[in-house]
Amino acid sequence: MELPSPPARSPGASRAPRSGLKIMFGIVVVFACLALYGQWKHFQRPRTESATILPAPEASPSVSPNDD
Repeated sequence: MELPSPPARSPGASRAPRSGLKIMFGIVVVFACLALYGQWKHFQRPRTESATILPAPEASPSVSPNDD
């Protein structure tokens, strides 16, 4: 029994559409820009954000007016 041969494909039929490739390239560029911006902000953080933690003042125990 002879099986039918698969249909012949034209050489250009398996290529992705050019507009789809442009969209994928644009998405990759946007993600690369976001990654670079995130790294730039990460290295800027030590210069822009700083906090000083001071100990709480020692308060002497006193009677509050609501403790009657």
